[in-house]
Amino acid sequence: MRAAEQLAVAELWLAKAKTDLALARVILKRGPDMEPWAAGFHAQQAAEKSMKAVPVAEGIEPPRDHNLVALKSMLPADLNLGVSMKTLASLSAMARGVRYVTELGDPDEPTWTEAEEAVAGAQTIMDATAAKVSGK
Repeated sequence: MRAAEQLAVAELWLAKAKTDLALARVILKRGPDMEPWAAGFHAQQAAEKSMKAVPVAEGIEPPRDHNLVALKSMLPADLNLGVSMKTLASLSAMARGVRYVTELGDPDEPTWTEAEEAVAGAQTIMDATAAKVSGK
């Protein structure tokens, strides 16, 4: 793939990330049928897709993995995502643990506060990765 095509594909990843983040924000408005796990899930997806845009822009196929800590190891060392490894791990857990009902009162379900923190973290990651992809 040529550099222009790589950049175009990376921008598609960023567009999908932007949509996931917008969905997370809609959920945070707490409509009557909304739950915080859904906001956390879409925040994780936004972070994951925006992080994957960086290697895609360089012509590298991203892994099919939801572990943001592992994904960070693929990113350039000079790219500061603006969040801690703990935040990356928390976001990663939101992709794995909340999609399935495992028990009554599941302790892994995020609170509204944790969902808000996830959305803020995803926005920070998206800002950093978008700047890297665009060369700013």
